[in-house]
Amino acid sequence: MRGVIIAALVAVTPVSATALSCTPHSVEVAYQQADADDAHFVIVRGSLDFDAGELPKGGVENQSRTVPLTQIKATLSGRALSQKGFSTPFNKSVTLEVACYGPWCARPQIGHDVLAFVELTQDGGVIATNPCGGYLFNSPAPKMISAVKSCFAGKTCQPLR
Repeated sequence: MRGVIIAALVAVTPVSATALSCTPHSVEVAYQQADADDAHFVIVRGSLDFDAGELPKGGVENQSRTVPLTQIKATLSGRALSQKGFSTPFNKSVTLEVACYGPWCARPQIGHDVLAFVELTQDGGVIATNPCGGYLFNSPAPKMISAVKSCFAGKTCQPLR
C-alpha cells in the first residue's frame, strides 16, 4: 500500500518541481557528434557578444512563457582550431540556438571564454546549446581544450565516462 501511495505522489508531481537530469556532456561527446554529422563545423575558442535580454526566461515561474528554442544573433570573436592549434582568427556573426527543456534553459555568457562548435550553414554560423550541453561550453577548463585538440588531431577522443 505504501508503494502505491508513493507512486501516486510521484505521478501527480508537477514536472517543473522535479530536477532536470542530464547525462554529463563533454567536449569529446560534442566532437564525436559533430564529426558524425553531415554538417560542417568549426571549433572556436573565444567570446560571445549578444543581447542578453533576448535570452529565454527559464524557471518555474516562467514555464508557461518559455519557448523551446530561441534564436539570437550574436558575434563570436576568437580563434578557430586548426592543425596549429587555436591559431586561425575568427570574428563572425553567428546565430545562437538556445534551447529550453520545460523551465530549464541554456545560459550562454557574454564576454566570457567559451568553446563553441559552430555549424557552418548557407545562412552563416549556428551554435546550438541546451541546458544539458549542446555545442557551447562556458569557461572551458584546460583539460577540455587539450581533449578537443586531441580529438581534432585524430588522437584519443573518448569521454571519461
